[in-house]
Amino acid sequence: MQPELELLIADDDPTIRDLCSRAFRGEFRLLIAKDGNEAIALLKATHPAAILVDEMMPGAPGSAVLRLAKEMMPEVPRLLMTASGDPAAAMEAVNHGEIHRFYTKPLKLMEVKRALLELIARARADDALRIELQTLRQQKQKLPSTRVAVLCEGDNGDRIEQACGRRGFQVVRARNLNDLERVVGAGGVDVVVVHVGMGEPEVREVARLANNVDEATALVLVDPETSIQSLSLAFSIGATDCLTAPWPDEVLLSVRMERAAARPRDKRELRRLTFDVVVANRELHNANRRVEAGQVRLLNGLVRALEARDPYTAGHTDRVADISVRCGEVLGLATMQLEVIRVGALLHDIGKIGIRDEVLYKPIRLTPVEFEIIKTHTTIGARILEGIESLVCAVPIVRNHHEKLDGTGYPDRKVAADIPLEVRIVSGADVMDAITSTRPYRPGSGADEAFEIMEPMVGPHLDAVVIDALRGLHREGRLTDLLQARG
Repeated sequence: MQPELELLIADDDPTIRDLCSRAFRGEFRLLIAKDGNEAIALLKATHPAAILVDEMMPGAPGSAVLRLAKEMMPEVPRLLMTASGDPAAAMEAVNHGEIHRFYTKPLKLMEVKRALLELIARARADDALRIELQTLRQQKQKLPSTRVAVLCEGDNGDRIEQACGRRGFQVVRARNLNDLERVVGAGGVDVVVVHVGMGEPEVREVARLANNVDEATALVLVDPETSIQSLSLAFSIGATDCLTAPWPDEVLLSVRMERAAARPRDKRELRRLTFDVVVANRELHNANRRVEAGQVRLLNGLVRALEARDPYTAGHTDRVADISVRCGEVLGLATMQLEVIRVGALLHDIGKIGIRDEVLYKPIRLTPVEFEIIKTHTTIGARILEGIESLVCAVPIVRNHHEKLDGTGYPDRKVAADIPLEVRIVSGADVMDAITSTRPYRPGSGADEAFEIMEPMVGPHLDAVVIDALRGLHREGRLTDLLQARG
């Protein structure tokens, strides 16, 4: 089945075009341009879901192509590639809003693919929200007529009723305060109009009642004689308007009543939208949790599959996780840090999924080339988890659990100051379990012997604080139950 999304790629380098084509063809229908002019022609003839162009091209530079794309289709994600070591031009394009992301060559194609899919999903979500808002605005025309409750006698009351009539509002004339309170208390009133002559306590009581029934209700005070007291009262109760002398004509009065009525409409629409957004966010959060939980189960299943194929490593990740968490507790780590340690330890060897079986399960000593292959499980595992938001926190443990304090570890040759405590804990637990676990070429050591074996590693390789915590657990009898060898 042909992909639904179209991606415009423009680059004058045929190698880059070929690499991008092979990397992206599974998710996109590709529109390929060899220079800036071809890219502009494709822009005018199509409407791609995203655009990825090189900066230095014949015909027109990539930033010019993306500026035109912004004018023609501003919602479409725009990405820029550059081979320059100085990204100043690309940063200028970002700051002027012409592009969403830029990448220096050589490209990390999987990273670019993830960015493309995320940006397209975000653009589609924004477009859906715009459509939803337009629909809501159209539905406003179908809402019930605005209802206005008026306690204002004589000509003033008549004028207000006539002005509301010009706007198609439904007017309910109250005969007295009790009648007004009954109407407001029944609900469904958008605007309450009261004469200040009824007395300040009564006006405040009406305002309180209206707010309790529906906080969106607008309140309009009428004072034909104009006084500082009425204006102060209107301000203190949060009135939407205060009608005073000189009395506005019917047209202006209808405009002011429309403005008053707009407040409850806008507030209620905002309330509906807020509720919808809260519900949608909750559903999205729950959906993400379900997806992430499924991803964790899948990764755990893969780890178990690895262990099932090699009985000598079965249970290794569980033991390392248990030892690491108990060690972290001794060191006083917070609950969140302990959870990161638990997840990181469970998945620390997940990258071995990408190692060939003949290397991973070789029963004799590895050659130097084969050992270099084994070492890549740290970076493979980190790449796997980087794409899962809920597991990104575990990436440092997965990538760095074979680093050594003296900088001789792998893959990044980090030194002590650059290795987080969570990583050091898992590294110590990993070594502890390796020594105490049975292998085809040797039996597992007891805990006492394991500490003797690890002693030369403390300092250059392992953290003394971590090993002391493990020793403390052993002295308290809280370590042996976690080890494969029970001695």
